[in-house]
Amino acid sequence: MTALSSHTREHGRDRDQSFKVAAFLQVRLQVKKTGWFTWINGWPLSRAMAHRIAGIGVLLTAAGVAAAQIAGPFPMVPTTGTKPVAPNGYTLHETIDAGGHIVNTTGSGAMYNTLVNIQSGPRVLGETFELHALPGTQHTLVDSLSAFSNGFGGDPNNFAKLDFFKGKLYDFSAMFRRHRDYFDYDLLGNPNIPSGQSIPIGPSNAPTGSLALPQVNQSPFLANTVRRMLDTSLTVFPLSKVTYRVGYSQNLVQGPGLSPGDSVISSIGANSQIYQEYVRNNTDDFFAEIDWKPVQDTRLTFEEVVDHIKINSYLTLAQSNFLVQEGNGSLAAPGGWDSYTPYGISSCNTASMGSGYTNATTYTILSPPQTPGGLPIINPACNVATNYLRSQPTRILYPTEIFRLQSSSIKNIAMNGNVRYTSANLNLANYYENFQGLDGTIRSETFTGNASARRNVTALDYGIVWDAASTVHFSEQIDYSNAQQPGAANISKGITANTPATAGNETINYSGPLTPGTVTVEGSPNGAPLPAFFGQKFLTNDLGATWDGWSRATLSLTYRYRMQKIAQGFPRNTPLPVGETTNGTVTIHGNGGIFNAALRPSTRWDINGSVEVLYNDNAFTPVSPREMQRYRIHTIYRPRPWATVSGVFNDLERHNNTNNNQSDVATGHVTYAGPIDHVDHSRLVSVGAALFPKGHYGLDFNYGYSDVYTSTNICYNAQASAAFPGAASPSGTACPGATVRGTTYYEFGPVKDFMSAPTQYGTVALSFSPTESIHSNIGYTISSVSGSRFFNDARDVNGSLVSTWQSPFVSVAWAVRRAWIWKAEYNFYGYGEGGPSGAPFCSTTNPTPLSPAPVVACDSPALAGQTGLTISPAGFTAPRNFHANNLTLGMHYEF
Repeated sequence: MTALSSHTREHGRDRDQSFKVAAFLQVRLQVKKTGWFTWINGWPLSRAMAHRIAGIGVLLTAAGVAAAQIAGPFPMVPTTGTKPVAPNGYTLHETIDAGGHIVNTTGSGAMYNTLVNIQSGPRVLGETFELHALPGTQHTLVDSLSAFSNGFGGDPNNFAKLDFFKGKLYDFSAMFRRHRDYFDYDLLGNPNIPSGQSIPIGPSNAPTGSLALPQVNQSPFLANTVRRMLDTSLTVFPLSKVTYRVGYSQNLVQGPGLSPGDSVISSIGANSQIYQEYVRNNTDDFFAEIDWKPVQDTRLTFEEVVDHIKINSYLTLAQSNFLVQEGNGSLAAPGGWDSYTPYGISSCNTASMGSGYTNATTYTILSPPQTPGGLPIINPACNVATNYLRSQPTRILYPTEIFRLQSSSIKNIAMNGNVRYTSANLNLANYYENFQGLDGTIRSETFTGNASARRNVTALDYGIVWDAASTVHFSEQIDYSNAQQPGAANISKGITANTPATAGNETINYSGPLTPGTVTVEGSPNGAPLPAFFGQKFLTNDLGATWDGWSRATLSLTYRYRMQKIAQGFPRNTPLPVGETTNGTVTIHGNGGIFNAALRPSTRWDINGSVEVLYNDNAFTPVSPREMQRYRIHTIYRPRPWATVSGVFNDLERHNNTNNNQSDVATGHVTYAGPIDHVDHSRLVSVGAALFPKGHYGLDFNYGYSDVYTSTNICYNAQASAAFPGAASPSGTACPGATVRGTTYYEFGPVKDFMSAPTQYGTVALSFSPTESIHSNIGYTISSVSGSRFFNDARDVNGSLVSTWQSPFVSVAWAVRRAWIWKAEYNFYGYGEGGPSGAPFCSTTNPTPLSPAPVVACDSPALAGQTGLTISPAGFTAPRNFHANNLTLGMHYEF
């Protein structure tokens, strides 16, 4: 009876201790003013994040209530203003870094936000919480718990991480990350339309004013999204023969953005518009895993992974499109944001303009606004968009079963491998696209439909290493993947509501009965499901041998065979017919080798490098490599214990010497147009050193040079417009066999389309600590690009290909006393683009195959329009240069 009572009392104490720890954590999370989640009080939470934190609070509150009921009062709860006290049997350590940023920016705010995006304001710069059981402490709820956070309060990137474990019982990890991704590089997708374009207000022959068409000063691919990522993992019995793991991850992306529309390829509307895109896409990923270790050094694993993807983004008209209004006051978008020719009479139904149209030179498109500061009123017979919506909610369920093997139980044999199978469903249940406004006689236009696909993937990876002798090893690695994706789309013809095609009726305010109609878009299955198929098969086999019989060298040689088979359309089991681009297969065989060497000339000097070559007998695209070489060398030298010198050389060379119309030439459809001669390379050289001869000072510097280059023979369409005869051309020779496209388009060339981006990078940092309580750093970082490229638009400029990014910095930390440190850091950010740049030569007339167009220098006064060589380095858009002074002040405190 005594022994039983003793055991009961001991068990009760253990149970009480566990509940005390739980209650302690609950109180620390809820009431501590300078702890783990200090930022909650002042930082605006999203609804989803608030729900998660509230859920945690409910669970921990329940644990605290249970502790209070079972264990009675909890004496270790710290009161406000007192030093936190750890539970019995634990050590507690906490830190907090609080402060903020002071930011001053001049120049392009959009470019600053794209590259830096650090704003002024208070921040929780960092926070840690660590709870560890003392040696000998038993029957605890957790053996160790740690939590870290950084950047909350407004920084573009922040995270919080929680880890805790209990000996051989469980191990839990969770991380939350939040990234704000802002992008507005205004040269991307910009149509290069000069400023000063306008539409006359009033009669065309005697206007009373004009409506200035806004210059496109932002990228039509602008994005301002927030990505929230949550990852959790729980391992049960981590050291047992059978281990269980479960986990959940979520990735949510949401926020506004822009998406360009093109009147040539857009399915709806007469004139191109810029669309406002509302992004909301998320993935939910679940995994469950069982590890079995039947014998020593062997592990068998089965894992089930389920990915669920939801795409809920939709498009509407961007507010910047609404430049005019109708007579009834409703806003309207004339469109044409990417057109060099201003909105004109060709966009109106002249027979229905009434008194607004007299003849081809006398007309009134816009009338003065009815109220001061209002928008001009557009003639109701002119094309506009008043509303647009495109919605295509897509759901993807992606389950994958994985079986893994890892074993070194057999003497001199080590192997690992896995088998994966996926059977995914992709479903677009309701496609909807609707335009409202006026497009000729069309008042509204709607597309509906659905699409679905399946994706089946079978994959296998297996590797084995045989130690044939103490210095000789053989290996083989096999990778196989077979993906098949059949699908079908069923998109209706465009259903339209039309005004009667008679004079006077073709207006947006026509109130009579509308006539139903249809319109067909290229690629539409017109009400019948359109089947499609894509498949791809990979097989790679690496056979290798390694020799390490010398203490100063290890050498290995690998032979690689690779097969890739791509199938599209129907049929999909026969080679692609000559002259066709779909409905067949393309097979590529590759053979190559890899040589690796690790050298140790001395105990202080290590060198390792490799040479890899691969040759393919075919290519799927003009820029797919048929020949590939990679050279890599890395070295580290330590002449003194306090000095380290390193160097890296990496060179990737890829070539494709096939013909750009090989199949058409073989059938005699067109004449020979020359080889593609595609070449690209990426070369990197860097050297660096870290010198810390004494603890009070040290120097760290690095220099790097990279050269990224690509070029391909091409033909391109050249057109000299009446407004600006300036299609860029480095040559006046037409492609052999080129044919006229329409009346003004011709294929030009052959020319070398290229892009070169040689970049130099350097950084130097000096650390200095005059006393034990003061630490400082000063340094400078610079990256400079001096590149160029081929221009097929005479108005374009090099942009970031000729630019410099630099950032000097200095930081100081002063330990006022133990566990209390003041910090200050200054960063200067500067971005600038180079001088005038653009195409060197421009054509002034339309060429013909037999009469090449004469060319002149693109900065010649003979040209009627401006070019990249005669305008600012920013091109026909807003400047991108900026300078920013960022000061970060903070205090580090430990308790």
